[in-house]
Amino acid sequence: METEILGLVLGVVLPLYPILFMIHQRIGRYDEIVEEFKRLRDEHERIKEEYHD
Repeated sequence: METEILGLVLGVVLPLYPILFMIHQRIGRYDEIVEEFKRLRDEHERIKEEYHD
């Protein structure tokens, strides 16, 4: 009985791992883009303040 439950759980969970890995990679790329955007926004604000002062 326990072996059947374990087999069922593994049969359901294992196919999800590639999908979860792909989502994890995309989130990582999104985080990099957000960090770059924040850096560029801060740089823009700094230059804008220097120009308008």
